[in-house]
Amino acid sequence: MRESLLPRGRDEWIFAAAGLMLVAAQLVLIATTRGLTHLNATTYTAVAPLLLGLAVPTVALLIAAPRLIATPPSRLVWVGLIAVGALLRLVWLGVVPPLDDDFFRYLWDGAMVAHGHDPYTRAPRDFLDGQTGTTAQRALAAGATQILESVNFNEMRTIYPSVAQAAFALAHVLAPFKVDGLRLVFLCGEIATFVLLVRLLRDLGASPLWSLTYWWNPFAATMTIGLVHVDALIPPLVLGALLLGSRGRTNGALVLLGLGAGIKIWPVLLAPMLLWPLIRDPRRLMTACLVLGATLLVAVGPVLMSTLRPGSGLSAYAAGWTNNNAFYAWTLVGLKGVLGQGDWIERSLRMGLVLATGVVALVQGVRGEPTLESLSRRALIVAASVFYLAPAQFPWYATWFLPLAALRGSWPLLLASAVLPSYFLFFPLWPMERGSLFFYAIAFIHSVPVLGWLLYERYSAADQTAAIRRRQSP
Repeated sequence: MRESLLPRGRDEWIFAAAGLMLVAAQLVLIATTRGLTHLNATTYTAVAPLLLGLAVPTVALLIAAPRLIATPPSRLVWVGLIAVGALLRLVWLGVVPPLDDDFFRYLWDGAMVAHGHDPYTRAPRDFLDGQTGTTAQRALAAGATQILESVNFNEMRTIYPSVAQAAFALAHVLAPFKVDGLRLVFLCGEIATFVLLVRLLRDLGASPLWSLTYWWNPFAATMTIGLVHVDALIPPLVLGALLLGSRGRTNGALVLLGLGAGIKIWPVLLAPMLLWPLIRDPRRLMTACLVLGATLLVAVGPVLMSTLRPGSGLSAYAAGWTNNNAFYAWTLVGLKGVLGQGDWIERSLRMGLVLATGVVALVQGVRGEPTLESLSRRALIVAASVFYLAPAQFPWYATWFLPLAALRGSWPLLLASAVLPSYFLFFPLWPMERGSLFFYAIAFIHSVPVLGWLLYERYSAADQTAAIRRRQSP
């Protein structure tokens, strides 16, 4: 007999109701944040709908997740799993992103690349005078004046590497100068992430319904599709690399990591865990390094070359960008209190964090075997370390590790999606003493619960291991 399309069991009813409530909450979020911009996000009341509209349903999802994951995966449950995640993203089509402007840079870069121009040669503001560039570039700029004026830090050249630029160009081809063109491209990345999550969870012997901790996550859907961030394209490349790496297809996995670095550079830090198992086979190791090097040359070479000239956005980001990291802010204050003032102090601190992140990547690279269980666990450690050691911890950066946290069932790191919306308090606090209350106090809200829970888990596990050893000793 054909299975009914209506929920028959209590678990299915609960599953369906939870999904519908999440979609309803997303619609309320869209309705209550319509028209929210940097200009009017100057009070707590103005940003409260965005903050609460993200945090409350995300908390509800995480609380309900153990029950939802335990639902028998019937055909109807699968339909609901797929549909709810898709709807959380599709409802954003046609909506102006609230309180975000990164997409203006994407739109301009995409137009430049789609028309065969180098996006690294000039800053967007240069084209506002109507005299800069070739005839074709001036004509392109003439139809995009509002976008050029709206690009954040439009006096700087683009920060985005080649793969991101290709995505922007594809979006321009699909819908010139339209934010929904970007959303369609990023939605493909999100769908690929979901498909790969399900595949990897099955390979690990876990319930594929663990994928809902990311696919149904209102925070993740809003960061990638609602606010339109290119970070949506990183997870499928990282997850794909883990899948290929666990099957011994190292070169293919390294190509995917290289392409991931062509969006945001950090995925290259996962390469050591793929290269280390080849250490006893110099020929394969050399071939793998050449494959990775060639991919990186294309994926990040142009943007790195652009840093050699003044006005590089990447240079500015690396030299002084910081936000939403209270630990960094207080460490810098402490160092300056001891060592005195000087730009070299912050440069040294940032370099120290880069080195610390590299050490984490190398240590994880030489630990464990090239199995999916080991690779996914170590990849999560590296990805989370990149985020929590970074001077700038924008909430959409969490999409770097959230799919891996869903894959590994890491509740502390999944909690990040519920507490990171506190970032939006930055906007009403910025006019007050340049946001000092936010940088030195509020920015602890998102990191302390997550890092505290991780430490508790680690030391609890260590205590349990020690207790077992004591019981086993004669």
